[in-house]
Amino acid sequence: MASPEPEPAVYTCQSCGEYQLASAAPTCCGDSMDEVEDRVPVESPDETHLMRAVFDISETELEVCRHLMSEDELTVDELTGLVDRDRSVVTRHLNHLVDLGMIEKRSRVLSNGGRVNVYSHRSADAVRRQFKLGLYTWMSDAVDVIDDLSEDKIERLVGGTDESDRGPVIVEGDE
Repeated sequence: MASPEPEPAVYTCQSCGEYQLASAAPTCCGDSMDEVEDRVPVESPDETHLMRAVFDISETELEVCRHLMSEDELTVDELTGLVDRDRSVVTRHLNHLVDLGMIEKRSRVLSNGGRVNVYSHRSADAVRRQFKLGLYTWMSDAVDVIDDLSEDKIERLVGGTDESDRGPVIVEGDE
């Protein structure tokens, strides 16, 4: 069995001040980056906040997951009774959870004929890996959003104004 991968850490470049998240010291400006010990004072997420912010998982979807974790498999009708929600709502939540890779959907042949979809949980390791992939993808996209912030956008963000509140912008050299 392979040894576990080192946990990612935040690194900074002493030359340009850029930050990077990596499992080992990356390089920037031709030198190794240093691990950052200081942290920005942000509120650490709990599971519910993380699931909502990154994966758009609602409380009802978490409830559906809890029920699926306690059973081998369940149908939409069985879950509808357990979570006291409309069938269409439960189906929508199940489809979202399948798309996220948290649960699996299979078709089962009924003894009296016909078919029914059944849902089951994936292993904790498989779900954990899927969440890490989703989180890293989200973080990469979030870093791109931050990198696209211009001085003007940051000024509006901090100042609490939008473009409709501002008069014409005069840039030195524009006359």
